[in-house]
Amino acid sequence: MKLFDKHKNQRTKQEIVKPSRAIQTFAYQTLAFFPTLGLTAILLTFSTLTSFGQIQTPKPPTFENNFPQPFTPNPNNNLTPNLKNQPAQNQLNQYQKDFQKQQNQRQELEAIYREISQPSKPTTTATVNYDLPSCASVQGASAYRYAFTEISKMAEGQKTFTLKEANFLVENAFYENQAQFEQFNKTIQQIGQFLTWKIEELNYDKNSNLAKNLILYRFISDTLEIKSKNLKHLPFKYDFDDYMANEDWTKMFVEKALATNSGQCHSLPLLYLILAEEIGAKAQLAYSPSHSYVKFQDDNDKWHNIELTNGMMSTDAFVLQSGYIKAEALQNKIYMQPLNQNELLSHVLFDLAKGYAVKYCYDSFVETIIEKALELDSNNINAHMVKSDYATMRFMYIQKQLNISPDNINQYPKAKKLLDDMYAQYAIVDNLGFEEMPAAAYEKWLGTLQEAKQKQESEQMTFKLNHEIELKK
Repeated sequence: MKLFDKHKNQRTKQEIVKPSRAIQTFAYQTLAFFPTLGLTAILLTFSTLTSFGQIQTPKPPTFENNFPQPFTPNPNNNLTPNLKNQPAQNQLNQYQKDFQKQQNQRQELEAIYREISQPSKPTTTATVNYDLPSCASVQGASAYRYAFTEISKMAEGQKTFTLKEANFLVENAFYENQAQFEQFNKTIQQIGQFLTWKIEELNYDKNSNLAKNLILYRFISDTLEIKSKNLKHLPFKYDFDDYMANEDWTKMFVEKALATNSGQCHSLPLLYLILAEEIGAKAQLAYSPSHSYVKFQDDNDKWHNIELTNGMMSTDAFVLQSGYIKAEALQNKIYMQPLNQNELLSHVLFDLAKGYAVKYCYDSFVETIIEKALELDSNNINAHMVKSDYATMRFMYIQKQLNISPDNINQYPKAKKLLDDMYAQYAIVDNLGFEEMPAAAYEKWLGTLQEAKQKQESEQMTFKLNHEIELKK
């Protein structure tokens, strides 16, 4: 079967009529090239990617100093600005400014969509635009370029890398740099102090990586209390509502998880790693199809898996049970491998690229970010998927301008080169061992963690690890 036909057959007739979102939370799907779609597919995809960004510019959550009061995050925090203490006229002015800002952004984006959907027919190939229209001038987009510059400094060793700051840059770019790092940092430091106090209360070895990771695990999955200081933290809950962030991209964010005490398979592992960094614990991110989780080594260098969406310990056998991990994927180490620092930075850049695409559009800046991500981790499957989407959209845009079918592409060398590049990118994704995991299959697999057998295994692993810590007291 030809590569073109293979990718074409991966999508249903319904998707061909109305393509689904190109980027989903750890469920990425390559947009195949369909001659019958033309620019309708691109326009629908662009509109879907930016729809909620046009309607409302989200505000960053405000983190209050909960100490020394019991640390129980407010589940009613809706991530909107606190205007209750402002005079009525000031509130009105603020809403007017926000509304005008949203209107301006909507008009700028709509102009770009019109350019994509109705490009002027060129009289010669010299007038063809071979790049997708840029969103660089859209209000707020510059925040992403600032974040990219700062994260690139970390990647190049010009600035110390911390996941805490790097992830904040990604999320704050979506908020158009409205949040303050000092405020976010203060919250992380407070939680770090709380965890340190708990380690001291239990008389655990402060140098034990196992002890620090188990306290972190309990912080996410269980009620953790320090009675002597009147401090308590309730377990994080899995956010079943829009867990793929199809409607609200902030569902992906660590800040949202902290503000609502709930998260999913993207936000909770990142929060765990940020807190691990804060208390000096060693832990690493790992991928599985449509998913991410945490891996750490105990004091005997044995690896363990933490599944934060269900608050349980898991095994490699459980990860393999998804049925969507091919032999090629294991050989190329795209799944079930602990990410090193460069690979984690690549993941951060990937998050930056997809956030920009969701809020604004696919343009050459997305390609720039992804190329940097692939410099750091050439096998980053998620980055390769975004690169595939970008290559597909770019060629479809060119095809619309030239008004040609792939059968006549040879008479346009530059367009032919871009078509070949698109197919080559598809081949990279296939050769790495990617296989799309449908949402229903993902939910079914994740649900098996609640089965009695998995719960029993998790309890046994946790008991054994706690026993190891007690023996070292």
